Amino acid sequence: MGKFGRSLVKGFLHSEGTKIVNGNGEEIILQGWGCGNWTNPEGFMIGAPTDIQLKGDIFAPKLIPPRRFDRRRTMDQTIRELCGSQYAREFWPKWYRNHLGEADIRAMAEVGLNSVRLPINAMTLLEEEPGIRWIEDGFQMLDQVIDWCEKYGIYAILDLHAAPGGQSATACDGGLDNIPHLFIDDESWERALLIWERLAERYKDRWIVGGYDILNEPVSLPNHRYCVPKLAKFYDEAIARIRKIDKVHMFTLEGSCFSRSNEIFDHDFDPECHNWCIHVHIYGPSPERKVLYPYLLKGMEWNVPVWIGEGGADPVNNAVFYQIASEYGIGFCLWCWKTAMEKPGEARSVGYYLPKGWETVRRYCAGGPKPSYERSVEIFDELLENIRYENCIHNKDFIRQTRRIPPLNLPAVGYDNGTDSFSGSWQYGNLLDYRLEDHTKLTWTPGMEEPRPGFDMYEDENIQGPIDPLKALMLELGAGDFAEYTIHEVPAGCRLALEAMAAGAGMLEITVDGNTAGQLEVEGALRRYEIGIVLPEGECRRIRLAGRGGSVQVKTLVLE
Repeated sequence: MGKFGRSLVKGFLHSEGTKIVNGNGEEIILQGWGCGNWTNPEGFMIGAPTDIQLKGDIFAPKLIPPRRFDRRRTMDQTIRELCGSQYAREFWPKWYRNHLGEADIRAMAEVGLNSVRLPINAMTLLEEEPGIRWIEDGFQMLDQVIDWCEKYGIYAILDLHAAPGGQSATACDGGLDNIPHLFIDDESWERALLIWERLAERYKDRWIVGGYDILNEPVSLPNHRYCVPKLAKFYDEAIARIRKIDKVHMFTLEGSCFSRSNEIFDHDFDPECHNWCIHVHIYGPSPERKVLYPYLLKGMEWNVPVWIGEGGADPVNNAVFYQIASEYGIGFCLWCWKTAMEKPGEARSVGYYLPKGWETVRRYCAGGPKPSYERSVEIFDELLENIRYENCIHNKDFIRQTRRIPPLNLPAVGYDNGTDSFSGSWQYGNLLDYRLEDHTKLTWTPGMEEPRPGFDMYEDENIQGPIDPLKALMLELGAGDFAEYTIHEVPAGCRLALEAMAAGAGMLEITVDGNTAGQLEVEGALRRYEIGIVLPEGECRRIRLAGRGGSVQVKTLVLE
């Protein structure tokens, strides 16, 4: 599939200018899922009691103590209380292997992904005890997952998601007390470096390991800004020590502030090999290229690639945003592969059912009565079975739509971003200031409430919320105007229809890969037009809509 295909998964990944290339020097754009909750479970995704989850104070500049069942260590404590210490010791090896098994990696390959981000909690590999006591079972479990990645042709990105002591100051780093001890305790600092040396020694010859993600979301809360210079120093020291062992693997480096800040990228972090990329996390973006500008500019400054190593939105937003990103060589890794389903059958990707007695665990975590040891063991045994891939619900439509694979409803305002992908000379903007730099004419969809001024000083429940430009706007094409749309992995018999309208009468010409496929006369109110165009089967097709008379407002391209 062009630059996204698994046929490109061969040889060590490395940066070449602002692109990522494989062992043959071919550009590859990474597409994958991150395996959150595998060795580093986070409470809000695994069925923790919602009434004690962090609310508006999550970003407050103060110490927020860990909450029961909000991370691996507090989950472990709860299991010990409910099921006993012996059960807790035996629980984690089973959790790791059931949560991410061969069936999971095979399923990722079957839906066309070429990479997976493997979040590692340091407690999986290194005992939190005096001295350095490695956990060989944790390394063997990681070996097995990497072997499966090689078997099915998926690059594995090793991600130190929860470093010794914690680096983020939030629950996601698995830390002791939401303080970034990695940067303030010498022992935590050294133990993290030893983990990376150990990983480099073990995997220096494994090309299927696509890269080393040194730290996840470091220094993310504002009350620990003093640690930002220490973050840059940690990267410098970690890379220097790894390069004494491993000179081939690519590094992915995340900035502070939930991996959104570029401030530390002021020098070449890998002066010996210059093999690194800027790793950014972007959730729920406005699907337009201006979101990427800060990272594109920083990548150009240091001549390194950019990778969206974590993020996501609804699949239609993803389909637009990630297509734009791909035109700059930027790939994505969605978060996250497997989570608990709060509602039956509801899964973003892979969802598992919570055990029948799970509410008794939730009530206990919230201060309620403690279920018996026997009943608790039954509940957690059921949980371990439920998380196996074969017992889960897999929503394959989400990633299919994200990757622009039919059947698909694609908003007309989600046109491609290339220099010859659209025309625009409109100078008056649009009601949502969407894609203004393109100078395309984007009009309002009839029947939708238009934006109105809000008065934020009042606590008014009627204040208008955000408006999705992909739902609210239409693309107007006059004579000579055009827009193009790339569609991937087009199946045989895929038909194109349009939702469109015209105040008077307008004419569109539709071409596929430069060949005229048909014309459409549009008149009157917004409706669906069956235009009788069947796209040729193939890994990539480009549809162009061109105005040939009057003005046509196009709402949606329907591919089915």
